[in-house]
Amino acid sequence: MAEVFNVNLKSYQGPFDVLLNLLSQRQLELTQISLSEITEEFVDYVKHLDMARDADQVSSFIDVASILVEAKSASLIPRDDENSDLDINLESLQERDLLFARLLQYRAFKQAGEDFRQRIAANSGRFAHPGVLMETLQSLMPQLEWSMPADDFAKLAAEVISNAPASEVSIRQLHVPLVDLRAQAAVVRDKLRAAGNKKDITFSQLIADATHKIEIVARFLALLAFFKQGVVQFKQDEPFDELHVRWLSDNDTAENTDVVAISEGDFA
Repeated sequence: MAEVFNVNLKSYQGPFDVLLNLLSQRQLELTQISLSEITEEFVDYVKHLDMARDADQVSSFIDVASILVEAKSASLIPRDDENSDLDINLESLQERDLLFARLLQYRAFKQAGEDFRQRIAANSGRFAHPGVLMETLQSLMPQLEWSMPADDFAKLAAEVISNAPASEVSIRQLHVPLVDLRAQAAVVRDKLRAAGNKKDITFSQLIADATHKIEIVARFLALLAFFKQGVVQFKQDEPFDELHVRWLSDNDTAENTDVVAISEGDFA
């Protein structure tokens, strides 16, 4: 059995497993741990291992080291000066808690594996006894007598199968209705032009008569294509507020006056 891997750091000296336990119990902060020093010590430690026997120990260290790297990265995320009243933002806390949960999960699996190892070793000298029915007991069991011929069994099974209700699975949700992108772009263009050059129209008004979600998506893509061409103007006061759109007639060209100057490539 391989010797225990010990680490020697300024903030901690002792077995690596105890270090993991301290981290999981929040008795030691990740910011106080030098992962590079731990890695260097483990590399020196691995040089003296028998890889044929201790490969599992090496792979488990790599797994835990990756978890610690992610956790330390989350703990070192810079704070936002504008939110100096908060010690750390909620997202960073959630990420760190998830990583510590992974660390605890690793320890649980390791302990379970050790328990399995001990149980296997304790039962290594035991063998299962095949179950047999003694002849004296066989003679006591009643003989099976068929009261119905095989043909009748077949007819009965066929009748049951034929009367079984048919199982139907709806597949309507698998078929998304097709939509004409150029036609939806024309609808958007006509609505904006009808509103006039000096008046905004909301995105809700643009999609008020849409019958499918795919049409809403197509009209939004049309707006993006028109914005790229410079013929529409957007306005939104706050994120998730109503989107206001205005058609810029000054940028109308002979190419897009009567036809929609949009190709399939604009939606790719």
